[in-house]
Parts: sequence; C-alpha cells; structure tokens
Amino acid sequence: MVKEKEIINLLTAKNLLGTKSLSITSSVIDTIDLIGAFELETHLIIENCIIQNLNIHSCWFMNGLILKNCIITNYIDYQMGGHNVEKIILEGNLFKEFFNFFDCHFDEVLEVRNNIFLKGSNLLANRNEGYDNTFNKGYSDFNNLGIINLDREIS
Repeated sequence: MVKEKEIINLLTAKNLLGTKSLSITSSVIDTIDLIGAFELETHLIIENCIIQNLNIHSCWFMNGLILKNCIITNYIDYQMGGHNVEKIILEGNLFKEFFNFFDCHFDEVLEVRNNIFLKGSNLLANRNEGYDNTFNKGYSDFNNLGIINLDREIS
C-alpha cells in the first residue's frame, strides 16, 4: 500500500493489520502511535514526511522500518524495541528532541546515517547498565550530527 502527499491524523497498529507493506511519502503526519505493537508484521517505509508525534515504545518492527528524510518533532521513547528480522534504517532525518533508546535488542542490522539529533540520543550509551541496547548483527553509524552516546537527556 502506498500513501503519498496526504495529511494523516493518526496511524496505529490496528490500521496496519493485514498490511504486508506500507509506504508513506511526502506527507504530514500528526501521530504515529505504535506503542505496544509487539511483532508488527508490516514493512514500514516513511520518507520525506513531517511527523509531529512518533510513539514507538515496545514496538517490534519485525519486517523492518525505513525512516528517511523526515522531520520528527517530539521526544521519542523507544523502549524494549528492535527484535527485527529485517533491517531498521534511520537515514537523513531531523530529530528535534531527544531520541531515547532503552533496552532495545536489534536482531538484524540497525543503520543510522546522515541524521541530525538536535538534543542527542542514548543509542550507543547505557553500556553495562543492565538495560543497554544490543546489536546481534551489529549497527552502522555514519555521518550523524549530534551526540548519540549520551547516558541521559541534556536539559
């Protein structure tokens, strides 16, 4: 399924049931609410969008996620995430608030490249704290602006 040049008020896991793949491009999205969407089966591609609220706590992108060239305006709390069979790619995005990665277990490669983290992230922090992120097949971190190894949000 493809959505292009749309204004989307709310996208939830319920909206994605039975959808193998969803591509959203050049759209304005008020809220993506995938909180608690354990084992999300949809391969989700979001490109060239403005996202006001990206809520992905406890979401497992089983078949991958591509988030590319987007502006995300809210604080993102990604706890207990990952568990992906396919790659998760974050590329060319502007994250205006802190991006919290907490106790995420990435089974496939996580690619983080050419992003701007205005208030940083703890993606590569929290080491040996019992809740650090794990990367079973590794990660790729290339040409990002902003600190992605903070132990906590900077006020």
